[in-house]
Amino acid sequence: MNETESHTGPNDVTSDSIFRVNSVSKNFAVFSALAVENIAKSQNVALEMTLDTPVRLLLPQFRLPEKDWNDGGRDITLRMLASHNSGITREGYSTDFNVVLGTDKANAMTIGEKWAAATPEGMIERVANTNLMYPPGKRAGYSNVGISILASAITNYYNNITESDLTWNDLMMQEILSPLNMTHTFLGSIPDELLPEIGVPGSPNWADLVIGLGYDPAAGMWSSANDLAKYLYDIWLRPDPLPLITLAQRRRLLQPDLALPDGQQLVGPGWEINLFEVPTSDGPLALNRTYAVYGKSGNGGGWRSYIDVVADLGYSLIILAQSSFDINFAPIFPTTLASVAHQYLLPAFAEAVASQVEARFAGRYGHGRDAGAIVDEVRNNGTNSTSYARIEVEEQILYLRELVINGTSALEAIDRLGWTDTYTGRYYSTPAGTALTPAESAGENDEFGPGAQVWRFSGLGQDACNWFDFDGYQDVNGWPLGKIVLVESEDGVELHYPPFDIVLSRMGTCSRH
Repeated sequence: MNETESHTGPNDVTSDSIFRVNSVSKNFAVFSALAVENIAKSQNVALEMTLDTPVRLLLPQFRLPEKDWNDGGRDITLRMLASHNSGITREGYSTDFNVVLGTDKANAMTIGEKWAAATPEGMIERVANTNLMYPPGKRAGYSNVGISILASAITNYYNNITESDLTWNDLMMQEILSPLNMTHTFLGSIPDELLPEIGVPGSPNWADLVIGLGYDPAAGMWSSANDLAKYLYDIWLRPDPLPLITLAQRRRLLQPDLALPDGQQLVGPGWEINLFEVPTSDGPLALNRTYAVYGKSGNGGGWRSYIDVVADLGYSLIILAQSSFDINFAPIFPTTLASVAHQYLLPAFAEAVASQVEARFAGRYGHGRDAGAIVDEVRNNGTNSTSYARIEVEEQILYLRELVINGTSALEAIDRLGWTDTYTGRYYSTPAGTALTPAESAGENDEFGPGAQVWRFSGLGQDACNWFDFDGYQDVNGWPLGKIVLVESEDGVELHYPPFDIVLSRMGTCSRH
């Protein structure tokens, strides 16, 4: 912290302390595109914008050298800028020093002035006169100026549809930071009222550097742990995100676009994606479960920052650090710290989620009754002797162990569709049953009302590549054979399997294997 006394005492660091988050700004720049996309949907506009809209349609000033423009450059989209695979060079300036020969290095003295002088117009002009690093879409390569172009395109489009004249910084404050109540986040000069909260590194730093409007989308944001937590929860983790983003947009953003050359790290719009394997127990079906961690790091001027989201498990990390320049203090590298933290957090959260799923759905199901589509197909019984199901959790996976209707295995009936005189393989009707994964189609869920969740049969290998299933085989009413529905209500949980016109009620819970 700086020498100024904060609201809790001198040099105290709190969750409201403000750090320069550098390239974490890029994640917000990409998110601003989604917010503007939603604003446009509420208006009668001639051109609806998405991340897959070509930049030239939103920013007519966008140009490239002729050969690059004709070699795919005219089709560069916002998504390509957001995922750093447009081919646009890393920076929007040139320098007179040579890092390789050691004549100087990038610091506040050498490039600070260039960053401070960066304007959106200057970045557009730079790109128009600079050859691409590689053909658009060929591979990923980090680009600060590419994010600047993205922000210019979004801002130009926003101003056109709202008849405004805002900068990207203004747009961010008005449409994103204020609605999220991020009171300790800003771009540009430090507001006087927030000076007591600003942390100043002990090492050479950029505390006094005001980055220009052209580079603010790439690295100009200041923020606090509290504010970043609001953003990560309200936008990326809440079951019902704030109206700034839709569930459909969030699903599309939390997907990789391409892999880096090492094949280990993936890239998505605004995200650097790492895959972590989490071992389950040593049971007969033990698997290493793979989870994607969507993160963004920032580093420069004495600060290091990192945010990430593990959407499948519902948690995130925020790490903010600054250099002390004191031999008695060890430096903190947020990405390294995050990797260590996830080795502990991922298994713990995976186990917690599995326990929650078990409590909600695992158990014995019986008391079969007709669903009403086909009259009197199910013989009602109270002993659960001829129509029943059993659902259990094993190795953090939900399994449908049995589904028997009037004494006939529905899982074997599906397997039999693929049997021949020489092949009688069992994909679903194995001793372990079939793994279940959420299907999550809004239309299918809606067919069964509030509390309904459609689950897809996945065989044993939930993590295995499974291009083929039995969705293509449907009953007379069009319901896929490879899906069941679990409906939660105040009265309990019911299992629906439309192809057999069956509804089963949960009768008791099962202990985990």
